[in-house]
Amino acid sequence: MMKMKLATAALALAIGLGNMGAAQAEMTKAEVEKIVQDYIMNNAEVILQSVNDYQTKGVAEAQQQALQANARKIFENDMTPVAGNPDGDVRVVEFFDYNCGYCKRVVGDVNKLIENDDQVKLILIDYPILGPTSETAARWAMAADKQGKYLEFHNALLTKNERISDELLEATAKDLKLDVDQLKKDAASEEISVYLEGNRALAQSLNINGTPAFIVEDEIFPGAISYDSMKQAVDSKRD
Repeated sequence: MMKMKLATAALALAIGLGNMGAAQAEMTKAEVEKIVQDYIMNNAEVILQSVNDYQTKGVAEAQQQALQANARKIFENDMTPVAGNPDGDVRVVEFFDYNCGYCKRVVGDVNKLIENDDQVKLILIDYPILGPTSETAARWAMAADKQGKYLEFHNALLTKNERISDELLEATAKDLKLDVDQLKKDAASEEISVYLEGNRALAQSLNINGTPAFIVEDEIFPGAISYDSMKQAVDSKRD
């Protein structure tokens, strides 16, 4: 559709600039195609930018629609762990993966945000997309939540500069004095399977294809963002 609009505009412009008047009615199909082709070739960068702008606008509009349609799943899912102030005036959401290097880099800034701003509600959405061990880690973290130690388990994994392994998960659980046998049982539950599948579907509907990704109220920030950027985004929602 966009290409057709551009081609139509190019033809109209070429004909108008040519001031061909009645003679334009006698143009052959080949001559018309040549005018359009010459216009596109001579204005390739402008047309490409127009297409990119059109696509970017389309993605942004689709994301906004998806945010509105999925607001309750994003902000009010009882199974999704929350840090900071549960009644805070600005909601910050992070989609993350325990094997994600960028997630490990920003965990300090994320924690700094809720430490320095007691009115931020941080919503942590496990989005395991970087292999089987990411799925296992997400399951163990959600199981740790059932024993009241999700945040401790979460921060312990993200502050370790190593790939997830069964040995790392079990050692972390023991360090936190979790009931490992019960944790393994809970991690394999259908409830957690359904929850994580729902998280993946939610991310896809929002066009979130990688981690980390942040939502600050009605705005999506793909990729890692600094503490200053997080703070600025939060403050802007209070203006």
